[in-house]
Amino acid sequence: MDMSDIPFDVPVILHSIRKHKNLQNAVGTKEARCLEDNVYEQLVLRHVDDNTVVIQSACNNRYLQDHTNGHCVFGSIRIRDQSLFTIEANSTSSLFFMPCFTGNVLQCDNELVVKDRQRLILELAKGGKTPDEIEQIVTRLFDSPTVGVPSSAYAIHANALESITISAELAAVERSAKVHALLILGTDEKTQERSLEELATTAYPALPELEKQLEGLVTFGVVDIAPHGKDSIGNKWQLAKLPALVIYKDAPKENPYTGKIYRDSKATDAAILDNPRKLKKMLKQAIPSEYVQELEGDKATLKSFEQLVNEKIDEDDTVALLISKQKHASPMYRALAAEFNGQGLSFLFLNKDEKGAKEIVNALKIEELPGMVVLRSMTEHVVLKAENTKTYGELKGFVEPFATQKENAAKSGVKKGKEGSKYIRFFSGKDFDDLVLRSDVVWIIEFMGAEREQALTEEEWKKSLTELHRKAGMVAMGAVSCEKEAELCDRHGGPGVRVFPLGLTEDNKLKRGDVLTQTFTTIDEAKESAIAAIPDFSAEIESTADLNGFISQARENRALPILLFTNKKNTPPMIKALVLSVPTQKVMLAVIHDADEDLKKQFLVKSSASTSLVCLVPTKADTEDPTSAPFGIVAYEKKKMGAYNYPNIMQFILQVLAQYPHPQDTEPESEEIDLSSLDEKSAQSLVPYLTKKNMDDLCGGNKICAIGFFEDHLNTLSDPESRLAKWWTTFAHVAAQSKKNKEPFHFMWVNGKCQKDFAEAFGVGLFQMPTLTVYSPSKQRYATNVGLFDEENAAAFLKSVLSGSIGTAPIGNVPELGEECSFDEIQEVAVGADGVPEDDEDLDDMLSEILSDEKQQRDELEKELKSEQKQSKKSKKKHKSKKKKSKKKKARDEL
Repeated sequence: MDMSDIPFDVPVILHSIRKHKNLQNAVGTKEARCLEDNVYEQLVLRHVDDNTVVIQSACNNRYLQDHTNGHCVFGSIRIRDQSLFTIEANSTSSLFFMPCFTGNVLQCDNELVVKDRQRLILELAKGGKTPDEIEQIVTRLFDSPTVGVPSSAYAIHANALESITISAELAAVERSAKVHALLILGTDEKTQERSLEELATTAYPALPELEKQLEGLVTFGVVDIAPHGKDSIGNKWQLAKLPALVIYKDAPKENPYTGKIYRDSKATDAAILDNPRKLKKMLKQAIPSEYVQELEGDKATLKSFEQLVNEKIDEDDTVALLISKQKHASPMYRALAAEFNGQGLSFLFLNKDEKGAKEIVNALKIEELPGMVVLRSMTEHVVLKAENTKTYGELKGFVEPFATQKENAAKSGVKKGKEGSKYIRFFSGKDFDDLVLRSDVVWIIEFMGAEREQALTEEEWKKSLTELHRKAGMVAMGAVSCEKEAELCDRHGGPGVRVFPLGLTEDNKLKRGDVLTQTFTTIDEAKESAIAAIPDFSAEIESTADLNGFISQARENRALPILLFTNKKNTPPMIKALVLSVPTQKVMLAVIHDADEDLKKQFLVKSSASTSLVCLVPTKADTEDPTSAPFGIVAYEKKKMGAYNYPNIMQFILQVLAQYPHPQDTEPESEEIDLSSLDEKSAQSLVPYLTKKNMDDLCGGNKICAIGFFEDHLNTLSDPESRLAKWWTTFAHVAAQSKKNKEPFHFMWVNGKCQKDFAEAFGVGLFQMPTLTVYSPSKQRYATNVGLFDEENAAAFLKSVLSGSIGTAPIGNVPELGEECSFDEIQEVAVGADGVPEDDEDLDDMLSEILSDEKQQRDELEKELKSEQKQSKKSKKKHKSKKKKSKKKKARDEL
């Protein structure tokens, strides 16, 4: 079109022919509005190039910007990409402004949402406020470009699904605390021309409606993992089948090695999108609750509330409070808190039936419930009316003006500081007594002053911890902040590094020894003293008679004999730690220094070997050859298993114990467990219920805990037809079989719904239950089972952890167990925003379908792998010698 007819650089009015209203930038707002007869409707068109223009407000020089969330805002005073519009004309010479950023048409919306703003402007003017003060106050309180509920008069409708094609876009998802549901696709040449949104909605027609129903609560996206460019995402989830649905629901974490932010995700079959009702329930349950503080009991009084508000203000936070008839915060409010996590807002929730709720409602002058209020102080607060709390957009629009970007929190949304570290274990007074003084490991504890705590780095601590673990697995490291735990620090002599050793009782049982008198300056200085404090249960072999006596004694005690041949004069600390690390197994260890060639040959040890470890496993007696040895020999192969260090030899011993069960004491018939008729009393002793009170006894010290996570209340266990009774019976059978096999696990179970924080520390959410986790509190490592929860899979998982085929991961501070939940509280976890209980049977069916599909995928993958192995067997034989040289060693697990 001919741009010479357009009046540039002079005040003009843009009039909507359809709505008969004018575009304006009203006082006290940055939003584009549709009103009539107002001085703020004066705009200036600026010509950029060709038929591209920008629209500038004459009153404050801000440029109109098009946002992808469906709004137009008079935002920056600088021209940005979002500020550019192209002009088109029709046959009647009407002009259409099309944003270059989205390509949609600028049009006047039906909403008119400035009555409250105008009323407030009048009140402020009557109170003597200046125009600048009015604009500042009104902008802060009312500007709210919300997602999905356009309050802007000029609204541009945006696509509901986010398109994610590069790593940078996925990184933004991993930095967010909101729940994201991503449909993973892999486009090809045929489908590449179509948009991802089109592909997604064509394949799953119910997706747009589901997104609309969960608008604001869950962010839906479509990801293309096809390698179309350098920054393509790729199959980072190792998905065996496409399309797939990946759900991000956990809080963002920081990788201690790279410093990058990441989130754990859960992948499932995209077929669940064909059942939107079930998926909707799952996603609403997945919305995190940790960003909302619920006021209960003594904290729900006016006095406590005022104190809490003052504390938040001292931390430069603004308080958002929702008072509702519901017992707990709704999914919508939880999603709001997650979105604004780390942006200077603290979200509180109060149930109206709490004892002090009425007093708080009166103090804040809330007329109707549900009521939401934002407080900068008890005297400066703004209340959102009940009729404006129905949509996510309204809630977001209310709190958004108060959000501030804090450097650390806004960047990552994760807990910073040393106490959030995976490797540095800080102890409180109670933790110290329970986990240090009552444990069966040697501890090096650094009591840190403020300066040392500030200078400490994860790299430094991790290096020392790794060296100690490789050299002597029974030595652990911990820290105490003398600034935060002054009493504990003073009790043990103030800042410095101290060693808490182990000792032996008169009958050779482990006990906590006295703290070493020496105070060390650094961890490195304390290492040798700590290693020397490991009790030595090994026997010294100096003659053939000693060796024969040792083997005979081991056979009499029904123990597994282990022999270490070494040229060193002293017993290595990892060997001393070895016996202590398997307290539930009968093992006896002997050390033979500088053995002669004949003795080494007798036990299949190379004469040139300076160190060799062998296990004497039981074999059947040879009646035809009475001189034959009553045992077989399993030797540690350094080439296959790696260097002699604690993790490697520990895994070797566990594999031997699993594959060659040595003779055990014969149990009386009364103690043998009949798996087919396991009575309740036996099961209760095998699988006790884990609580705050018995946590230290059941899962403390150097025990290896097998924890079952179930989601129903303890009271339902009495009903043999209940889900919990069936899960628990399955778990009890697994525990009985494990005990029969002499595996080193201590079994227990916990309600994962009630103890949500505890469960999530092990990666167990509502979707993952029922499941099983192996946890070592002394090693601070764990592994969680993935897949169907039945006897076969659970038993296989435990054996895989023992053998090392399933690795363990480090775990930081495990949250303490909370108080027990009532039956109603646990049921409340499954209640939706509308107060209607979720359909557990539907959820069970859905989870069963998902797990069944996953199992089928695994079976198919195993068949493919076996087929490939058979086909490549011949070629492998040809290159066997070459591959042996280049074969990588499997990483050893540390549990």
